[in-house]
Amino acid sequence: MKKFRLHTVALVFFIAAGFTSCSDDDTSSPALTTKQSFVSLVTGATTADINQEISLTVTFAVDNSCGSFNKFVETTADKTKTIAVEAKYVGNNCGTTPATKTEPYKFKAATAGTYVLKFKKSATEFVTHNVVVD
Repeated sequence: MKKFRLHTVALVFFIAAGFTSCSDDDTSSPALTTKQSFVSLVTGATTADINQEISLTVTFAVDNSCGSFNKFVETTADKTKTIAVEAKYVGNNCGTTPATKTEPYKFKAATAGTYVLKFKKSATEFVTHNVVVD
């Protein structure tokens, strides 16, 4: 009986050691940061019907080869939208050469009127795109 108990305890320790030695916590994930990027150009339709979705092409700059689009950050006041591009940077060996990227921006309005879309070009300047919805 003592021999059986000793074997059982040894087996439990062996299995526990196996699980702890196979832990995957030694690998490090690449660094991820987000940063606001500035828009240089917006192209696309200037008219739309009510509830019709249009797509605008937004051109923006990233700091290096690790940069890519993350999301649009919007602030709305009446029929004016202020839109900023948030870029994400994944990795460490990215270089220092800036790059230009494009991303579609979807716009849809439920009421008629002239909508002013202001994309951040700098901290105080905007690329303005007007859309008339009938």
